[in-house]
Amino acid sequence: MSDPKAFHSNIIDERTIKHGGAFDFVELTLRDESGMIRARQVVRHRGAATILALLETEDGPRVLFVRNERHAIGAHMDELPAGGIEAGEAPIEAARRELREETGYQAGSLEPIASFHTTPGITDELMHAFVARDLTHVGQDLDEDERLSVHPWTIERALDSVRNGGLTDAKTMLTLLLAEDRGIL
Repeated sequence: MSDPKAFHSNIIDERTIKHGGAFDFVELTLRDESGMIRARQVVRHRGAATILALLETEDGPRVLFVRNERHAIGAHMDELPAGGIEAGEAPIEAARRELREETGYQAGSLEPIASFHTTPGITDELMHAFVARDLTHVGQDLDEDERLSVHPWTIERALDSVRNGGLTDAKTMLTLLLAEDRGIL
């Protein structure tokens, strides 16, 4: 019986189709174990970080969500703050920067939850999830083209929204469920 995780194709060529700001579109030329040659188009990505920011309030902890414009689906989406890793930047530094830029909060502590591939059928993007605590408001610093707003949710609302289909953003859903499973929430 063969190993289901074994990879049976070799990349024999990689050609950049288009350079983008945060990622590149490339075409891979693959040779499988039988010698067959085929092409696949993929997105090469520097990776990203998402942050489960826990804000302590008089009424208990709140999860900071952002409502973001998602043009690919033509809708606003409620999700955890997140963003791409800059060249030479560590994932934890990207998380620290994105939290401040998108929510206006700075974390006193930032700890990793998990790392996962977002959509391995089309991209090599590795998402790094962190939990942020001991938040201090310092003011948003959005990119010129960003249009998002911050919304503190109860933990119950966040988890209920995962379970009832109210949230469809995979990084948000997985991060919340992992945090619940690990006793963070």
